[in-house]
Amino acid sequence: MKSYPAAIDGLVVEHNGGVLAVRFDRPDRRNALTDDIVLGLIDIVDAASSDESMRVIHITGTGEHFCSGFDLSLRGGGGDKPRAGATQRQMRWHINRLVPAIQQCQTPIVASVKGWAIGLGMNIALASDFVVAADDARFWAPFVDSAFTPDSGGSWLIPRLVGIARAKEMILLGRKVSGKDASDWGLIHSAVPNSELDDAAAALVAELADRPTVALGLAKQLIHGAPTSELEPHLAQEGLALELSSRSEDFHESSRARRESRDPDFTGR
Repeated sequence: MKSYPAAIDGLVVEHNGGVLAVRFDRPDRRNALTDDIVLGLIDIVDAASSDESMRVIHITGTGEHFCSGFDLSLRGGGGDKPRAGATQRQMRWHINRLVPAIQQCQTPIVASVKGWAIGLGMNIALASDFVVAADDARFWAPFVDSAFTPDSGGSWLIPRLVGIARAKEMILLGRKVSGKDASDWGLIHSAVPNSELDDAAAALVAELADRPTVALGLAKQLIHGAPTSELEPHLAQEGLALELSSRSEDFHESSRARRESRDPDFTGR
């Protein structure tokens, strides 16, 4: 098993077989994130992506909410005024590393969302491979409402998921989108009644944990690379992914299962 970061205040990490359960744990702040949580989450995702015992990452929040974004009460106040460009410099080593880490991780990631998913918290969910939300959950990009602009990939993620018009509605007009509408729009995978959220997410996590992990990760890379790739280079990437996946143990198990007329027993290798 790979080495994971030491205990981080406000972040609970549990290994449940092949599932890495990651839970934001600051319910008194609607699970708002700190610097340590952001940096720890980057390290956790990076470690899980190369941990061959991990089949799925499952991100949740303690209490009534998923995550209300970065805890802005930790910024500003006291000390000398920073040099011009301090925000941009800080984002480069901080939140600007998080969304790419989630997108590039070949281990599938599921986010379970209830209550509020705001700003950075929303973008963590949207960068995941699957979001299962309560139908009364609320997704909100509050940036322009506070007279600043999106960060953590929001202006990149949202248009790709729901198109330009709805992205402008969410970002420029600050539209708060319910879990049900988010599902209807294609912003997230699915929405269910709040009382069914845990079971629905657990079922999806279990399904992914039983699937061929190598093929899943390579297929995820192909999907994310396709929008910015020309067809012929993309076909070459498909060929490389096919070559790699066909050398996996799960590929050979699939072949055996077909010959023996049974369901395959994938091990993620």
